[in-house]
Amino acid sequence: MARRRKKSDKRWMWVAKPGDKIVVSRTAAIPSKKLSRREFRALEEIVNIYSRMLRDVLPHASRNIIENYYRLKNDKYRELRKIYPNIPSHYIHGVCQDAVERVSSLRRNRARQYSREIFDELVKYLDLGKRGLRGRRIKRYLWRRSWEIARHQVDLEMIEGILAPRINSVSLWLVDDHVWKPIDATKININGVVNTFFTSVAVNTHRGWVHIDLEPSKEFYKLLARGFKPTSHAKIKLDRRNRRVIFYLSLEKEIEIYKPEKAVKPVDVNENSVATLYEAFAIILETDLAETTLGYSYRKKSIQRRNGSSSRETRNAMEKLKEGKKKRDYRMKTANLIVRDSLRM
Repeated sequence: MARRRKKSDKRWMWVAKPGDKIVVSRTAAIPSKKLSRREFRALEEIVNIYSRMLRDVLPHASRNIIENYYRLKNDKYRELRKIYPNIPSHYIHGVCQDAVERVSSLRRNRARQYSREIFDELVKYLDLGKRGLRGRRIKRYLWRRSWEIARHQVDLEMIEGILAPRINSVSLWLVDDHVWKPIDATKININGVVNTFFTSVAVNTHRGWVHIDLEPSKEFYKLLARGFKPTSHAKIKLDRRNRRVIFYLSLEKEIEIYKPEKAVKPVDVNENSVATLYEAFAIILETDLAETTLGYSYRKKSIQRRNGSSSRETRNAMEKLKEGKKKRDYRMKTANLIVRDSLRM
């Protein structure tokens, strides 16, 4: 999604306008085949080293509120290089990027949480009801002040060490081709677009290059068919139960912002129906989505009452319900009808 900027006339405008080109990124999760014990041990050791480096770097980045990758790398690169001289140096780059991403994410999310709480307290203190908040100026002013107070509170907590990012799970960041490379990369032509396809990669570790055979998923094939091209950025997560890894590959595609040639078709989406225009008449398409949601809610309650809330039988029964697939089918069929009518105009 393109970011917005504030112009001199104090109006929010989109940076990307119709006709402009932007880069869209997607991530494909590709499981690998079962690895040998020696290969998996090498990957497990490098992930453990990466975790230790992340635990060393993260408190420094949090206490000093470092959200710049180059600043953190200048502070910690030499220290980590002395402690871990045998690993490829670009893993330190990945650790710094990972730490900066965790710090900025925690700071942003916690500031949002605090700003909502501060806004509610200001509304109660000023005794503003629904009528008082009708004006846009007072509402924007309160939100702006709430955000400033929340950011200041979050910064104080991070500097004093009260607030710090938690490391619940660790993924090995492969930032460029110095630490990983495709082995059997071939050029393929899909719909007139030349793309790169591969089914095995090599990862650079302290014990040399480890070859990983992948099992490309349907998601990966779909992204390639849509014109997304693999980049040099990837992640690896260990699957210790099956002795394999999950390879998260980042793909990018340059697209042009759509500019409608004809008039825009209005669509009003409600809980149980969708309203739109057909020729010169307003029509309502009933989706029955509310009744479907309510029915699934009753079925979930009965399953949890019978098997418990967190048992394996409950999880298996929830997956068999396919609630998301059913709702997506309703939405896609309704959108298909509206788009076909728009193309006919």
